[in-house]
Amino acid sequence: MHSKGIRTLAQLLRDRSVEVIYLGEHNTSESFINAIIAEDVDLVGLSFSSSTYLHYTRDLIEKMKLAGIGDVPIMLGGLIHAYDEPALREIGVKGIFGPGTTIEQVVDFLANLPRQAR
Repeated sequence: MHSKGIRTLAQLLRDRSVEVIYLGEHNTSESFINAIIAEDVDLVGLSFSSSTYLHYTRDLIEKMKLAGIGDVPIMLGGLIHAYDEPALREIGVKGIFGPGTTIEQVVDFLANLPRQAR
């Protein structure tokens, strides 16, 4: 069910002229970093169906900083607990979208996200 939601969101964003590069499930921080650099992305979106999001997001952000791409914003979706939002924001997550988020909320976030020249 979770992977269907990711693919549905990706298609809804594409329908709104947002370029989406979907890497599939179960990626490592290193595979994300390689894709971020190769594709020169403006934003990284991660989706989690388990409570490991804080650990994996922290790891990715630390490795992105080491790779010199720590300025690329990150948004999270999926089963994100509200009580973890302050910690996620503290490590640098720009957008957090838990259960019940609408496509309009995601599109509004993307439209209002400052673009950084890289």
